[in-house]
Amino acid sequence: MREDQLLQQAISAARAGRELTARDIFLEIIEANPRNEVAWMWLTGLLDELDDCIYACEQVLKLNPLNDPIRDYLSQLLEKKQTRIDSEKSLLEGRVQQARQLAAAGRDQEALELLRSLMNAGPVGAEAWRLLARLSPDLNEQILATQKLLEFKPGDSHLGQELERLRHFQQNPLELAAMYEEQGKLNEAISAYGQAAVTARTRGEWDSLYWKMARLENLRQENIAHISPVISVARLTAGPPLLYLLLMAVQLGLNPFAETAGILWIGFLFVLLGGFMTALASVRSRHRLWVILFKDVGAGGSQSARTLLALTGWFLILLPHLLLVVLAYDRLVRFTVGLLPW
Repeated sequence: MREDQLLQQAISAARAGRELTARDIFLEIIEANPRNEVAWMWLTGLLDELDDCIYACEQVLKLNPLNDPIRDYLSQLLEKKQTRIDSEKSLLEGRVQQARQLAAAGRDQEALELLRSLMNAGPVGAEAWRLLARLSPDLNEQILATQKLLEFKPGDSHLGQELERLRHFQQNPLELAAMYEEQGKLNEAISAYGQAAVTARTRGEWDSLYWKMARLENLRQENIAHISPVISVARLTAGPPLLYLLLMAVQLGLNPFAETAGILWIGFLFVLLGGFMTALASVRSRHRLWVILFKDVGAGGSQSARTLLALTGWFLILLPHLLLVVLAYDRLVRFTVGLLPW
């Protein structure tokens, strides 16, 4: 009986324009009796949020599937919701595109601020997280962005390796600082060394980090040109092959097709590979070969792996040079016994 009285009061309040009062009474009714179809029907037009109105329509149809007016009204609400979603998605894509254009113009900080404001406003798509992971200098933010990307692509092995690498650097700030320094990112390197200094265990360790930061501050002030790791690897790789070619020229003279030229040219390939391996071992910067060959998440190579690579490279370099010495000695012996002309 009380439910019928409350229902009449609510309907009277709604018809009198006292919508808030009516809504509160209808909500009280369905709290006591969730199967009151009339109360749910009135609430479809009295609730403020679109999703709440949709929920009320669904409850009516659950109680009475033959209520065609409510079904039509629900279709209108769902269409309105989809239109709103499409509009918000289009606006979001436009803002992400704006952030991408800012980054392309070298205005990374503005792009970052725009991306962060979008993420604070609500859920964003994979492209926004991908852009944040690329632009952000903050390691924790990079990890968060990569984790979000993995939610969009759970089976992406490359993203999984990248997340593992970032977590490795999070736990090993000195390695991160060394990589930044080699890449010429002095601000990031100084920040990473500063992070490591916070957790320094001894005064000597703290002093060492302090002098590293001071040295990088001086480099930044002097604005010294940075040589990229790629150029460093190429430059260091070129030395042994050039020396070997000069020695080959001494050995073969002006005849590159001499009797022993074939094996010497094979030796040149060995020297080239060895030169690349020794150069790679001497440069700490992130390199995909460390991931492929040694499963190194930091992509900078552990000390043992770098030593092994360097020793293998030197072996490949020295072996053809030793062959040159043997062939030169053979020529000398044949010359002394008169088998070779002047």
